[in-house]
Amino acid sequence: MAPNARTGIQHAIWAQLVSGAMNGRALWWEDGYGIYFPALGMPWVRKYTDVEAPVVRFVEGVDMTGFKPIAARASGKIFGAALGNEEMIIGWYRDASCEPPDWNLQPVVSQQTVTLTIPGMATNWQVDFYSTKTGNGIISSTAVTQQGDTITLTLPDFADDIAFKIHVQE
Repeated sequence: MAPNARTGIQHAIWAQLVSGAMNGRALWWEDGYGIYFPALGMPWVRKYTDVEAPVVRFVEGVDMTGFKPIAARASGKIFGAALGNEEMIIGWYRDASCEPPDWNLQPVVSQQTVTLTIPGMATNWQVDFYSTKTGNGIISSTAVTQQGDTITLTLPDFADDIAFKIHVQE
């Protein structure tokens, strides 16, 4: 197994969340069939039992009723997606250079932006950025104003990946 395989699995689980398929890990070959191979067995299956925990904490209490993919454009050094409705949007973006099989990470990803096409009529939004390692640690927050049908987020500096929740500001 690649030394940074855990990073790849974590990225897959976050990507599944923002694709609307958070149950996707159950489809992984390693989880479904790894136990049947003596060289892998239960130690393999048990190795990553905690990788979903940050994603679960991140979505705890989020009502995803009516969530749909949100059209997004990201600056060149990041890759990800967002889901949402007229009240709330969740998103996840990662270091675009972090690819298999080595999952190499840049020490810091900085000065990156995401422009989201926003559904509905609200103009003022609150953005909370989260640590993907814990799923519940807010790194920073900011207010953004919709311009036309979009908002542009300037992401805080991060290593590996970052998640956010955006909600209508009352």
